[in-house]
Amino acid sequence: MKKTMMFMLLAGIILSGCSREETVDDIDQKAVDRWQAVIAGDYEKAYEYIAPSHRELENSTSYQTRMATARLSIDWQAAEFLKKDCQEQVCQVTMNITYVYKFQKRSYGETKGKTTITENWIKNDKKWYFLPDEKKKI
Repeated sequence: MKKTMMFMLLAGIILSGCSREETVDDIDQKAVDRWQAVIAGDYEKAYEYIAPSHRELENSTSYQTRMATARLSIDWQAAEFLKKDCQEQVCQVTMNITYVYKFQKRSYGETKGKTTITENWIKNDKKWYFLPDEKKKI
């Protein structure tokens, strides 16, 4: 009986952790984690951060193909969280992204750069998700 009670208590603790509502404090790390997946070329993992509403517009295979194609010209190297501006269900996250751009003509070589970007994040079902800008699509 004690083992059963202990198991039920442990199961309850584990399951309650699964449904934890994310707060705006979680976004800092989630934004960096998403970029770390992109940098590592783990586009399947990066796709998991995308808002479910956007996933209806672009499936995982299409996203992975698009990202791999972009990687032919650009090599993302580092991502640094700078700041966020949040409301209850929406956040704008500002990141510094370091990259190497490879010119299409090999004789032109490549150039290293750093850019500041602003991303949109939305809350859906207790979790924060990246919402790609239709014009930028990264």
